[in-house]
Amino acid sequence: MSSLTKRTRFIGIHKPPLNLSREEFERKASALGDAIAALPIAQNNLLKLDIIFQNTLMDEHMKGVGLSIAAPTVVMSAEYESLDHLQRARVLKDPALKKLLTESDDFGFRKHATAFAADVYSAVDAPDITAGLHVICVYSCPPQFSADVFGQKMKELMENIASQSIRDKLSHYSLWLQNDAVDKHLQALGYPAPKPLLVVRADSEHLDHMKEIFEHSDVSRLLKEGIRDLGFHRDSDNPTEAHCFSADIATKISKY
Repeated sequence: MSSLTKRTRFIGIHKPPLNLSREEFERKASALGDAIAALPIAQNNLLKLDIIFQNTLMDEHMKGVGLSIAAPTVVMSAEYESLDHLQRARVLKDPALKKLLTESDDFGFRKHATAFAADVYSAVDAPDITAGLHVICVYSCPPQFSADVFGQKMKELMENIASQSIRDKLSHYSLWLQNDAVDKHLQALGYPAPKPLLVVRADSEHLDHMKEIFEHSDVSRLLKEGIRDLGFHRDSDNPTEAHCFSADIATKISKY
């Protein structure tokens, strides 16, 4: 696994309330992303702001390795220079940002969310390749493991997968591990305390490339074994929660 990336990220994982359709929740989340991106504090301090939405392009392949079809999920991802820079700029204390998030309670954006700062470990990063297909996996920490042990096991699984002959099919492959650096600020903004989980993101240039990765015999075996060993397999007696899906990404801010 390569060294910790120079930039850290904020990630929010959001689920719609029962009284709102997935489509309406996504529409409102996208509008919220536009409003946040328009704030001077965001324009001046964020390097990237993405709103990530599910699509169904990889559903059959997710089922093929033992995962359930993901429940409706929207992900907000923000990249910035450093946590120190974020805190010096008082981004998470900005009154205009707080107002937008308070207003988002009208559609339950914060109520069922898990939000945190993340340390991002990259196994593959080829920024010169344009990503056309994205896969996001949100794994809750299995009850039998501590967060540190879970993170280490997922690192080992990623290293094993990245060592196979599929690296040239990927433009990005990373593991996002929670840290608690901004927890108190997020809770002051109205977010609940984050659940212990981690995120894996994989990008490829084409849909066919991602399908080839999942269909590669050794990668498929490693995924199936890992999903079963960690308790995420849909046929487990009490499967640990996982939300894995291919995704469309709406970029609201990009300084690259």
